Amino acid sequence: MSINPFLEELKKLRETSKYAVAHGNANNLDEFKKYLHIERDVEILLKNIILKSNTNTLAQLIIVCGNVGDGKSHILSYLHSELENEMSSFLIHNDATESHNPNESSNVTLYKLLYGFRDESIKTSSGKIILAINLGTLSKFIEEYGDEFKALKAYINAKKILDADLIHDDSFDTKSNFHHVNFTDYHMYTLTEHGPVSKVISTLLEKIVSPNEVNTIHKTYQEYKAKNKDSIYCPIVYNYEFLFSENNRNILIQLIVKAIIKSKEIVSLRSLLNFIYDIIVPVDLSIINSEDYFKKIEKMSGADYISNLIPNYLFEHTELSSLFDKIESIDPCSYRDANTDEVLLTLINTENPIDVFSKYIDSSYLETIKPKLLKSTISKNHLSKFFIRLNYFSNYSKKDHLADTDFDEYLEWLFHYNNHKKTYIQKIYKLVENAARNWNGDAKSNGKVIINVGKKQTQYRVFKDFEVFPHVNFIAEQNHLVINKFTQEFTLTFKINNESDIVKIHVDFSLFKILKMISKGYRPNKKDNNNYVYFVNSINKLINQNNDKASLFIDEVNVGKAVDYKFSKDTFSGYKFQVI
Repeated sequence: MSINPFLEELKKLRETSKYAVAHGNANNLDEFKKYLHIERDVEILLKNIILKSNTNTLAQLIIVCGNVGDGKSHILSYLHSELENEMSSFLIHNDATESHNPNESSNVTLYKLLYGFRDESIKTSSGKIILAINLGTLSKFIEEYGDEFKALKAYINAKKILDADLIHDDSFDTKSNFHHVNFTDYHMYTLTEHGPVSKVISTLLEKIVSPNEVNTIHKTYQEYKAKNKDSIYCPIVYNYEFLFSENNRNILIQLIVKAIIKSKEIVSLRSLLNFIYDIIVPVDLSIINSEDYFKKIEKMSGADYISNLIPNYLFEHTELSSLFDKIESIDPCSYRDANTDEVLLTLINTENPIDVFSKYIDSSYLETIKPKLLKSTISKNHLSKFFIRLNYFSNYSKKDHLADTDFDEYLEWLFHYNNHKKTYIQKIYKLVENAARNWNGDAKSNGKVIINVGKKQTQYRVFKDFEVFPHVNFIAEQNHLVINKFTQEFTLTFKINNESDIVKIHVDFSLFKILKMISKGYRPNKKDNNNYVYFVNSINKLINQNNDKASLFIDEVNVGKAVDYKFSKDTFSGYKFQVI
C-alpha cells in the first residue's frame, strides 16, 4: 500500500503518535519537536529556579506541578539540552502517577524517592530532585505521608499550591529546601486590555505552516502538491493552505480561547496539536491509501466535499474531542441577522450560487473550490451553512451581529480584576449581591429579600432585611498591559453574620452571564436553580444569616401594594405579629 508522506508527517501532531509524548527525565526531542518548541513564561521561571537551585548547598526539591498534558514533560526534556550541565545535578522523576515496582503504589514510590526530604533527614541531605507531578497526586501523597513530611506539607500549605483560586507565590527563597512551578497559573492565552491573545497557539500554528527547512510537514506538502498538481483538488491540502492566512489563524485562535473561557475547557499542548491535526485531516480521509485517495475525492458529492473543509468541518464534528464539542456551540450559523437572511434568500433562489459567494467572500477562499462547486449539485441547506461559515472567516471584523457583549465585558472585568483594580472588584461584588437579592424575585423594597419557606407560595411572599458583608483582601493595584499569570474566574468571599465565618463564591463566564441577565430583570427558573445549585446554596447562606434575630415581612400577593404584615421577636414581649 502506497503511503502519503505528507499525511505521515501530519500524523506527528496526533496524541497517539510516538512523537507526541516527551519524557522529562531525558533529552529525547528530535529536530521536529525542538522546532515546534515554544518558550513559555512558565519555562523561563522553571529555568531560573533550576539555575539557582543548582548552586544551593541545601537539599533541593523542585516541584513542577499542574494537570495532565500541560507540557511539563516536554519542557523538562527541552531543558535537558539547554541546561545540560545543571540538569545532570538533579534526579528527575517524571509522571509521578507511575510506580517503579508493580507490587507497590505510586505513593510508596514517591515516599522512597523523597526519603531524604523527610523531616528527620532533610537537614543532613544534599539531594537535588525535580519532581513533575499532577496536583491530585501531590494532594494524595501529602494526605498519606504528611506526618513524616511536615516541612514539605507546611511549604505546600504556605504557598497554597493546592488552592486553585489563587495565583501562587513562586519566588525563589535561597534558605528553602523547596521550590515550585505551578502550570495551572499559566494558560493558553494572556489577558490584555483589548481582549485575549495567545502567543502559544499563534506561534504553534505559524510554525506548522511555515516554509522552514526543519518543518518536514511543509516540505512534504510542497513535494505532495508538485507530484499531484494535475489531480483533483485535495481537502487536506485546502485545509493546510487555509492556515497559511494569518487572518484565518487568528480567528481560529479566538474560537479556541472562547471555548476555553466560556466552557472552562482544559486545552493542553498535546490536545491542541491533536486538534490541529484533526482540522487539517478529515477523519474519513485519514486512513485511505494513496491509490484510492483521489478516486474517493473525485467521486465525492459537492456536499461531502465542502463538509471536509475547515470552515465546515470545524463546527460539525463534536465526536472528535471535547474542544470540537465546545467550538460547535459558537458556530456562526447560530447567529443570524436581517442582512444575512437577505443574502441567504438570494443564495437559495439563484441558479449560480458561486456568483453570490464571489460577491461577498474574498476570492482567496474560493479559488481552489470553484471547480467542485460548479460541477456539483449541493443542497440549499449545505450551501447556506457553508456560506455563513466562509463569510465568517472572510469578513470577521465586519460582523457586528456576532459581537458577544457579555463575553467582552467578562474579559474586561477579568483583566482589571487580575490587576487588582478596586473599581472592578466592587463591580463584581455588587453584581453578585444584586443577584442574591433578586434570585427568588424582586422584593420591590429597599434592603429586603424574598425567602423560600417550604412549599412554593402563590398567595403570600415572605421577606426579610438583607445585607451582605464582602470580605476583601485588597492588594496594591497594578497596571499590567499584558497579564500572563492570572485566575480565569472571579473568587468572592463574604462574611456570615459579619463574623469570621465566610462564604466563598466562584463566578465563571456562565454564571457571570446569568448574573448580568438578572441585573436586567431576568427571573431564574428551575433549570437555572439546577445548573447553578452551588451558587444557589451559597446565596441561601447569605440570605439565611441572622435568621434567629431578623424580622419577617409577609406580603399578600397584590402587585403594587406595600408589605402587609411584620413578624418579629422582642426581647421583653417575645414574638410579635403586626399588621402594617
